[in-house]
Amino acid sequence: MAADGHTTPAQLQRWRTQGHDRIDPVQFAFLEALQQRAHAHDGALRRVLDARLQLLLNAYAARIEALPVATEATPQPTATLRELAAPRNADYPQLPALAEFRAMWANLRTQSQVRQTLAQEAPSDSGPLNSSMLVHRTLGWMGEVSPGYLQHFLAYLDNLAWLDTLQQRGTLPSRDSGAPGAKPRRRTAR
Repeated sequence: MAADGHTTPAQLQRWRTQGHDRIDPVQFAFLEALQQRAHAHDGALRRVLDARLQLLLNAYAARIEALPVATEATPQPTATLRELAAPRNADYPQLPALAEFRAMWANLRTQSQVRQTLAQEAPSDSGPLNSSMLVHRTLGWMGEVSPGYLQHFLAYLDNLAWLDTLQQRGTLPSRDSGAPGAKPRRRTAR
């Protein structure tokens, strides 16, 4: 490939449309910048820049040719979120008794949590919008109307409480800091 002012931009654009700019984005950006710089100069400097650009273009073209060729017959691995979250292993098959035990344990845990919550007396002088009274009523109705939903709801609350505990310990970054151990930013007057 000859590096002149007309073929180099076309070659770079062709590589970009083919997705070859993602092989090495930094090197590709450098090639584009060097091409633009060479185009802006004349004379001896232009010849030096063109020679350097040609050398780098040849090296990049060799990298492209060395890539494995993807065929349509090669299936691309795709996984759903469910497959990623619950991988199946032939060495550890799913046991129906284990699923039954898990369901029974979750049901007992839900009932225990509801009993503990409802055992706490709501203030007798509370108004209709008192948060404790609202929680008591909601959990009672949810348990009557949809026990399955109540079970999922309490599991969700357990997860939130667990994440909050991790955040308070410093294991997870807080929303304000962005990173563990980071100091809060100070506002500067302008």
